[in-house]
Amino acid sequence: MTVDPGLIDWRERTYLSQYAQPPLTFATYIGGVLADPDGSHVTGRLVMQNPDGTDSLVNTYTAVRESTGVYVITPSSADTQTPGYAELDWAYSISGTPQQYASWLQIGPANPTWDALPQDMQDFLEQQVWVRFADLFDSPGGGPNLQSYFQAHWSRGRAAQMMSIALMKINAVGQPWSNYTLDGNGGPQYSIQFWGGLLASYTYVECVKQLIRSYTEQPQFAGPPVARLDRRDYVDRWRAALADEQAELKSLLDVFKIRHIMNGSPRVLVSGGTYGRYAPTRIAGSVAARPRMWARWY
Repeated sequence: MTVDPGLIDWRERTYLSQYAQPPLTFATYIGGVLADPDGSHVTGRLVMQNPDGTDSLVNTYTAVRESTGVYVITPSSADTQTPGYAELDWAYSISGTPQQYASWLQIGPANPTWDALPQDMQDFLEQQVWVRFADLFDSPGGGPNLQSYFQAHWSRGRAAQMMSIALMKINAVGQPWSNYTLDGNGGPQYSIQFWGGLLASYTYVECVKQLIRSYTEQPQFAGPPVARLDRRDYVDRWRAALADEQAELKSLLDVFKIRHIMNGSPRVLVSGGTYGRYAPTRIAGSVAARPRMWARWY
């Protein structure tokens, strides 16, 4: 019997998209301070972890020194073309003693939405949203059970799509209307430095709602005398999901209408014109502050 490495290795893995060429950074500390190893020389060895527990060599590298104690290896698209679990073994020496370190990687299927995100947005989604689903119980490798089914596509790409939807709602869910984007194209890039908590929470909510929609069509086994999958209550399940969406839709629609009230080159009559200018009367006593629009002049 063989065991998938994902089931026996519970370390946090760095996610790489298929065919991506991400810079992988490694830092060396000596005495708690960033410092270069012997000869400023660091090498790397990328291997795929096979289901039977063996490793397959993908490529070897010489790391590029970026700054004191910081070294970078950038794999090619050919190195990341096969989805699966991988390991990048770093090798260097300190004071003549060989040292090594392993970076655990996961290479996942390419997804246009995830791949189009800037690096800081990918890191943000990974650390602030994806991690919230990492320890779900009903899945072999953690995460929603949807990952276990061929017809389901729960992935970081799907989470990236949910984050895009979340940001569109943040833009329009209340006044004032805004036009933030995830990548800075078509509008200012959303600031995760100042408002990251809001985007993380809204994205998490959208992911949960996506899971609700995904689990809506779960048939119930019925029988005897005839064993069958009962789907008759799908209508009620979808109505419940629809009610949640309609409440939010009304809020978005209200903001949209308010935002467009003054469109179309409005004109305002300030004073004068056909009706002249009116002023309140000046009546002494208790009614002095109450306007009486009868005086008119030009």
